[in-house]
Amino acid sequence: VATVVNGEAVPVVQSRITDAGFHDVILIPMGADKVFVRSATGDVILAIFNNAIEFFQLVFSNWMRWDNNVQPYRRGAWVCLYGIPLQAWNVNFFKLCVFDCGRFLRADSCSVDKDRLDFARVLIATTDLDIVNRVEMVLVDGTLVEAKIVEEWGYALG
Repeated sequence: VATVVNGEAVPVVQSRITDAGFHDVILIPMGADKVFVRSATGDVILAIFNNAIEFFQLVFSNWMRWDNNVQPYRRGAWVCLYGIPLQAWNVNFFKLCVFDCGRFLRADSCSVDKDRLDFARVLIATTDLDIVNRVEMVLVDGTLVEAKIVEEWGYALG
């Protein structure tokens, strides 16, 4: 079981691994940023990892042998943060806003680069199966600010 770096999409990571010559390494999504890694040929996957540890550290933040106590299911969810003041517009503040919703995976490039300032878009890992829709009160420069957190769903499902 491995954790994908920066919440990257599994097909993108699979392509990188295949492009690097590891054609028999198969990634099976487990929800959010977790993947089950196996060998298509039946080889011991840990041996493959250990022989190319520098490469696999670029795509996985950690990996461990499967056991029955692996973290509970988490799903990836794109949420939009509304009401974020400009002076607080940064990834660390986004992490604070979604702390009670789930684990922060990454912010989209438009939010990081401030290409738009009406909402920030953030990918989280959550165990909650309901649509995320909540309000968090956060303190910004001594002023209490209402940050609305709304999951993308329907045609825009993340």
